[in-house]
Amino acid sequence: MCNNCGAVIHLLVRKSAKVRTQPLEKDFEISIVLSDVEKVADAVDDLDSWWGMQNETLQIVPAKSSTVGGSVSKISLSPMIEQLIDASNDGLKRDKQPIRASEGCGGAYFMPDSSGQDYISVFKPIDEEPMAVNNPRGQPLSTNGEGLKKGTRVGEGALREVAAYILDHPKEGPRSFHSDEKGFAGVPPTVMFKCRHRGFNYPDGYQYASDKIGSLQMFVKNSGSCEDGSLQMFVKNSGRCEDRGPRCAFPVEEVHKISVLDIRLANADRHAGNILVRKEGEEGRIVLIPIDHGYCLPENFEDCTFDWLYWPQTQQPFSPDTIAYIKSLDTEKDIQLLKLYGWNIPHKCARVFRLSTMLLKKGAERGLTPFAIGSIMSRETPRKESVIEKIVQEAVLPGTSESGFLEYASLIMDRYLDEFTP
Repeated sequence: MCNNCGAVIHLLVRKSAKVRTQPLEKDFEISIVLSDVEKVADAVDDLDSWWGMQNETLQIVPAKSSTVGGSVSKISLSPMIEQLIDASNDGLKRDKQPIRASEGCGGAYFMPDSSGQDYISVFKPIDEEPMAVNNPRGQPLSTNGEGLKKGTRVGEGALREVAAYILDHPKEGPRSFHSDEKGFAGVPPTVMFKCRHRGFNYPDGYQYASDKIGSLQMFVKNSGSCEDGSLQMFVKNSGRCEDRGPRCAFPVEEVHKISVLDIRLANADRHAGNILVRKEGEEGRIVLIPIDHGYCLPENFEDCTFDWLYWPQTQQPFSPDTIAYIKSLDTEKDIQLLKLYGWNIPHKCARVFRLSTMLLKKGAERGLTPFAIGSIMSRETPRKESVIEKIVQEAVLPGTSESGFLEYASLIMDRYLDEFTP
């Protein structure tokens, strides 16, 4: 937050030499970020340009008077997000060292609370993403700006992390700006963030000279991920499916909620390691928590992968409540919602989002299982195109408008779905 005015900031990134934040302490500086996200891809194309920001700070726009599309929008952070930011800030002010995660392909930091005993959040700087200039894992730089997954861009992962939280609507519909309602799939609260600390990865000699921009996600206490060997002991007491592996003990609705999210967002990186497991309530109900959404909303379907595709729960049909939720989804309103938050989603990504949601809604209406719908989006082998990729190819005609393309794609999709419908 701005020390002087208390302004809250959301999704955008814009350089400015006129508006500066003041360092909270010697070793770090912290604030939320609202900026023009369309500038991010241009900045990341020239990866070294991030270091041109070392003498500038991000423009701060008070959330209560944010200008979007020529009009004034009232955008504020929810109490939970504000508490998340304040608690992360307190840890830094007390010089509690961010702890870099040992797993993953990019830089991710567990942010401790003021006592240093518990983690509050996870911070992922965009310049430490896989194939980015300050990646701490020794990965080669991207030569063309493309990310680790096809159809993604280096430096845009944080935007997608925040977008996944924004688009994970509660059952009752999109949450208001000040609401803390839990989303249908349970994506932890996530916001764009800016801070500096000597514990982050900087080039030799820079000594944490510039701010880091990235996503800040609430840390959720858990018993491990779905791929952890220790999970076997975690579900042992459930008395279910021990002979078939621990994943069989997961409740059907928990697996289905994640499949809905992944299909809708065309997630290109859903593996067992980014689904957390925890028990809630006196009865110890198993809950699955989806994290790591930096590769959702891609420009194409080439790398769409879902580890849950071959879990037994996905062979069962959606419940009536889940079907009702799917039916309520509105892609055009969601695209406008992202724009209101500051991300004018690129045309190719918007097209994929429209098609994936179209497939989800049509499939659910026909009674298809998550396995059947997910199979349409996934490649059987790396070289064999998925069904939805074939639909896109057939629907692309010279001189066709976007609305015409979508209408034609809908007809072609119906034809393919007839083969899958029981």
